[in-house]
Amino acid sequence: MRGLRFSPLSVLGMLLLSALVAGTPARGQAAQVCEQALSAAEEQYLDAEYNEALRLVSACLNQDDIPQQQAVSAYRLLALIHLKQDELEQARAAVVNLLGIDPTYTADPVNSPPAYVSLVSIVQRDLAGRREDEATADTAGAAPDRTPFFRRTSTWVTIGGILVGSGVATVVALQGSGEEGGNEPPPTGPGSLPIPPGTP
Repeated sequence: MRGLRFSPLSVLGMLLLSALVAGTPARGQAAQVCEQALSAAEEQYLDAEYNEALRLVSACLNQDDIPQQQAVSAYRLLALIHLKQDELEQARAAVVNLLGIDPTYTADPVNSPPAYVSLVSIVQRDLAGRREDEATADTAGAAPDRTPFFRRTSTWVTIGGILVGSGVATVVALQGSGEEGGNEPPPTGPGSLPIPPGTP
């Protein structure tokens, strides 16, 4: 009778099952299960078995208290799997989770596909822009984003220019009409105003 052979996936499945039966695994056991799951998931990813790789990565991420570096590796692999399946929103979500764990993370341009490197860069830029917008909103408080129309200096300068210009044009027009109408100069001063009619 030949000896029993177990594949790495079946060994991993037994470890996961024992961890679930035993209750919440200790930190060391969670790290061990996650390490084996990620190793097997990496192999499945390289063999283009994306659904199986996804299942294994999820098994790692479902562990309680996994170490930070393993969580970063799991989300990286998760993003790579989703990119291979043209699931850009899920890949972006994985990168957002990764950067939530390690905000200083940078993708390795040598050992990572260009699409992944670009995605990490785009998400980092988007998150930095969002943080800047939130910081600006916090410092502005309840102040409006723009000064109201009639409180702007440029508005009053423009209105003043229009009034002065129209006043000059009126004076010039009046002087011109007085010269054409005869020898009388245009009336000036308070004596030149007509006398109001009397009251009965």
